[in-house]
Amino acid sequence: MPSFTKTIKPGKGLRPSKRSPRNKDYLVTCAGMVGRDGVLQAIDELTRMDTSAASFTFPYPQVFVLNRMTLVFSGTVVYEWESFALVEKLTVTEGGTWSVLDGHEYIYASNGMVSIERNPDSKVWALSDQPIASAICNFNGQCIIGSPGVEIT
Repeated sequence: MPSFTKTIKPGKGLRPSKRSPRNKDYLVTCAGMVGRDGVLQAIDELTRMDTSAASFTFPYPQVFVLNRMTLVFSGTVVYEWESFALVEKLTVTEGGTWSVLDGHEYIYASNGMVSIERNPDSKVWALSDQPIASAICNFNGQCIIGSPGVEIT
């Protein structure tokens, strides 16, 4: 059986809607490309994070891509992704899975056993006197936490 080839005429691009008739030289699906500024462009390449420097067991690593940094959590260690490498920042008591509040340079996180903060000025991680929590979110600029003060064992 001969191979099938289809020549795409330049300038047609993706069909404008699903109701557009078939066989009108529009592309029907697009894989590996996105429409930007009216033209198809390749998707930006994602780099793989090398976590071989640390050992993780399920459900870790937990990766949080925040506004100004990427954090990686194991059960007991906090890492920051800096210059394509994991940099250990703090070792804490193991608890449940982590929840994080992103305050740009200020970070508040808890695993249900401890709460930690990143000082926005010195960029140093430390145990916090903020309440421990099992869930943390930012609601219109206000920090909302779930199960404050309840330890998860």
